[in-house]
Amino acid sequence: MKKNVLKPAIALFLVTFMAVSDAAPGTASEGFKRPAQEISRLLLTAEPPTPVIHVAAEKIALLHYEGVIDQQRMQTPRLSLAGYRYDPVTGITGLDALVERVEIISSNPQKATSPQQWRAGSDSRSAARFAFVQFSLSGKYLSALQVEPGKPSQFLIYNIESRQQTMLSTRVNAAWGNPCQWTTEESLLCRMRPLKQGRAPHTGVSPIVVEHTGQALPTRTYSNLLKDQSSSAQFDYYFASDLAHLYTDKKVVPTRIAGGMITEFEAAPQGRFVIITRLQSSYSHLVPAKQFPSQVEVWDLQSSKRLYQSAAFGFGLQPDEEGGEGADPKSIEWAPNLPVTAGFIQRRVDASGAATYIWKRLRAPFEVGVDGAETVAISDYPIKEFGWSSAGTPWFIAATNKPDEVAVYAVLKAGVRRVWQGTRDQGDGSNAIRVNGRQGPALETTQRIFLVTDGLNHDAPRPSLTEVNLHSGEQRRLFTAEAGVYEPVIAILDKEGEVLLTSRESATDAPQLVRVAGNKATTIYKTPNPYPQLDKIVRKRITYKRQDGLKLSALMYLPPNAGKKPLATLIWIYPREFDGPEKAARADARQFQYHRIKGVSPVAAALAGYVVINYPKLPIVHTQDNDDVYLPQLVTGAESLVDYLVEEGISDPKRIVIGGHSFGAFSAANLLIHSDRFATAIAMSGAYNRTLTPFGFQHETRSFWDAEDYYAKISPFFSANQYKKPILLVHGGADPNPGTPTIQARRFFHALVGEGVTVRYVELPFEEHVYRGEETVLHASWEMINWLDRTVGEKPVFNN
Repeated sequence: MKKNVLKPAIALFLVTFMAVSDAAPGTASEGFKRPAQEISRLLLTAEPPTPVIHVAAEKIALLHYEGVIDQQRMQTPRLSLAGYRYDPVTGITGLDALVERVEIISSNPQKATSPQQWRAGSDSRSAARFAFVQFSLSGKYLSALQVEPGKPSQFLIYNIESRQQTMLSTRVNAAWGNPCQWTTEESLLCRMRPLKQGRAPHTGVSPIVVEHTGQALPTRTYSNLLKDQSSSAQFDYYFASDLAHLYTDKKVVPTRIAGGMITEFEAAPQGRFVIITRLQSSYSHLVPAKQFPSQVEVWDLQSSKRLYQSAAFGFGLQPDEEGGEGADPKSIEWAPNLPVTAGFIQRRVDASGAATYIWKRLRAPFEVGVDGAETVAISDYPIKEFGWSSAGTPWFIAATNKPDEVAVYAVLKAGVRRVWQGTRDQGDGSNAIRVNGRQGPALETTQRIFLVTDGLNHDAPRPSLTEVNLHSGEQRRLFTAEAGVYEPVIAILDKEGEVLLTSRESATDAPQLVRVAGNKATTIYKTPNPYPQLDKIVRKRITYKRQDGLKLSALMYLPPNAGKKPLATLIWIYPREFDGPEKAARADARQFQYHRIKGVSPVAAALAGYVVINYPKLPIVHTQDNDDVYLPQLVTGAESLVDYLVEEGISDPKRIVIGGHSFGAFSAANLLIHSDRFATAIAMSGAYNRTLTPFGFQHETRSFWDAEDYYAKISPFFSANQYKKPILLVHGGADPNPGTPTIQARRFFHALVGEGVTVRYVELPFEEHVYRGEETVLHASWEMINWLDRTVGEKPVFNN
């Protein structure tokens, strides 16, 4: 016999967004909700600006991104084309946050003047935003694409000296991303909408037919794919480009090279040649365009002749793909300070499905069969970055057989030399300093390159700058952050590596830009306190031991009413996987950085009176002897944290909530089954049925057919009949992440309803994997706090 179902808890949400009314149990009502005003202000605040650096010009452009996206842009109709969500009016893809304004400052304190402002639109109330902001070669200009809902996007050039803006009337094509790059001080090479383009093709209805014959090609289950002849025609129409030169005086000069589906392009430093990546015309309905077969071509812009054309390559599953955010690594490059030389990355898949990454080099005159593509290096693991240093040395960064490590290689006359290997935590370890911070070729001075490393250890992260000799492998530490601050080097401002630009922050201080010259440190930009609402919240780092003795840590936010009695607590998780206990015990850098408030932040619950444990270290340590370690270590790690919170009198043991996003949501749903320490769970954008990700996920590399029992064992969907406590499910209605399509949450909800579980399902319209819209971010936050109030608040609705 099934257990009793609490009628107020069950509401069916299928395709459209619905919200359950507290005032009318058993009914449903539409409408967005907002949390308290203080919480709303916190969640709507933009993060500190992102610096873009031009070293030679001694200028820094601070990009002030919008905190959330206006609902008008969220609701803009988009076409689902080859893995992209394309807006045919503005001509851009995706729903990324854009830049509201640019603040221009000097990196030299002796030349500092009042910050210069460049704002999108006519005033602060405008809905216009910037995308693809970049310096010109000398730093005299900034360029950007101005995006405004319901209008074609415009390309702008801003003269920093005169403070005058030029708007080009021609339409660049930003469907693939950044449409333009500076080639001389007064001109750019751009992807343009074809001049002879006719009307957009009409949409039609036809059967969806996908056929595959040939070798095994494991793929993820993607969204927004091409479906039929009609969508393929739309893809051709909107994503095809011609290349043209744009000049600062508004002149537009088309090139005469063949246009088409140009996914990447890179002009040679001297400006005469261009290397492009072109999609092949036979499109797949199984994978996104990033994995379509493509070929590399080199063109002479003066003669309009194609000088080289590679064989087609591509297609299949990227082994390192996590479905996360971030730009794709570039796969074409030119060598600076060398005779004209280009490079590109080929990905080859053999009959067994194993991938090999090959760095190919082309040298002028690019004559096929005379000086064709040579192999520079081969890697069995994905190449994350590659190119030639500023002095012309080939180098690259590749993944290793360990999920949290990368290796840095130099290609020398004697062969390929590994010059550094180590942890790359949270995406910012082992970055090579570029000529302009994170842009341009890797900076090389007298056979030395410079690596920024995380400096992770058991006590606190100490970011550092390490000088590496490419020939001897000798390493020398040039800078180490002080104890108590998080301060990575983001640029080198001189040729010798002695004048640095750092970004300094701490648990209590917002990021500031600091110029470091020897023992002298000068602050050149300080971020005003963006979150005054949190001044009354106590933030504290706590440490505790897992039952097996592994030392762990977490970041705790205590509300103003803390200390009087144990409080209801929200624990927000995202477990990480490691190949050994030593790495698992390292301190989490986020616990020493300033507040990170973005999207639906669990920190908001602290303002509502709840203790918040934000991203505790929940390591899953893998060994060669045992692959199936996820559930046991997840449970013991979470329960060790709960034991600490209860023993210290911080948390009420009957009012502890587990929550998370993505892999954290999957893990929170699992903990509600496999541990008795939690009153309820909040799961946002999770994957609950691992048989729908049959070719692996996270650290798991076995396919479903190689580990059927394991896939079922860790899938909350398979344990829907074991739930005894209520759960809140929130999901984006347009989630394109291969592992977490919206159907994951819908089917899990239906299974729980069928088993009589108390469950609430909220589907956020137009949202993708990470929530960005103003109304939807605030509503999801309201749902989180409302659920806490109803389940573990002072007057809970549910009997736990």
